[in-house]
This record gives sequence, structure tokens and C-alpha cells, in this order.
Amino acid sequence: MLASLLMTASKADAQVLVYKMDFAKSGRSINFDFYDQAFFVVDGLGGTGTFVVTYREGGRDFYLSSADSGELFFAVRPGAEKAVIRATAENGTAKSQYLLIGDLSSKISVSLRGQRVTLAVCPSLRGTALASDSEADVNFLASDGSIGFAGFANIKATLERTKTRNANKANQSVGEAVADLVTSLERQGIEDGSGTETGTET
Repeated sequence: MLASLLMTASKADAQVLVYKMDFAKSGRSINFDFYDQAFFVVDGLGGTGTFVVTYREGGRDFYLSSADSGELFFAVRPGAEKAVIRATAENGTAKSQYLLIGDLSSKISVSLRGQRVTLAVCPSLRGTALASDSEADVNFLASDGSIGFAGFANIKATLERTKTRNANKANQSVGEAVADLVTSLERQGIEDGSGTETGTET
């Protein structure tokens, strides 16, 4: 089924999927906070995509965008077809990993070159994130005397059907869909956090 649903669209014409991710801390952790939410924008046929995450700091809301920071691929065997989102990030002594899996149990209809094309999609994925940092390169302790962090979070990713539909109706690329998403966040008063020092441990 997966092959038949995807063969009608070439990789160059792949449509865009927009997923929203919600996080909940899980298990044992120390000095650990996670992002409020995240969006993952990726080609409908898989490949690398862009994360846009939001967080709150000092009474203000911020977003960060990271291109080519995650991957969507498909794992298939007779009788089972799964979508997988994974990501690995490393920044100095900080490391994090995301892994989510879900069933290809739904379809969307999109327009390519004037023709309607049906794509198999995963309406929701669930998984886990883990992050840690020794902060061995930090010269000063935090005001509360803490240093280093480690923790886990459960993740649920849900296909944002309206955002996905609008992006495909406008024939947007991943980059264009991300730009629209960022504009929407800024209209909500969420600021670009790329020029700030964030204390969010992910």
C-alpha cells in the first residue's frame, strides 16, 4: 500500500507535512526543563526537515528554528507500515535525541501539477526525548548553585491538518511553510530567540 500511494509523486514534488509536538517530562531528571512545544515541517515523502520550538524565559515567549535538524522516514514489513521521526543534536557538552514512531493509518489528498495525488500519512506519533549536559565548560554556577542536567520527556506529535493543507494548497516548499509558521508565531507575540541565551535544557 505504501509504495502505491507514494509512487505517484516524485521526490522533487514531495508535499509538505506539518507536525505539532507536545512534551511531558518523564522518569528521573535533574535540573531539567523542556520546550513548551515544537513544530516539525518536512517533505511528505520523508527526508530531513525543520524544527521550530517555543519556550518561555523571563516572562517572555521565544521560538528557535533549526533547519535540517530532524528526519522523517518509513519502516515497512508485510502487514506493518510505520513513520519514524528522529533527531540528534549536539552543542558543546550538551546532547539530545528524539525518536517517535506511528502508524501510516491515514491519507491526505494534494494537488501536484493540476492532478490530485493521495499520500499515506501518519496522523500521530509517540516517542521519547532524552537530553543531558555535563556543563563542564561552564565557568560560573547558576544563581541557585546548580550545574549539569539530565532528563527524559514523552513526546506526542500530531499532524496539523489545517497547516498542512494550507501549505500544500499554496504549493509551498518546506522553507516557505516554515516562514509562514514563524510569521504566525510572531503575530502571537512570540519572539525570535536566536539572539538570546536560553536556559531551556534540550
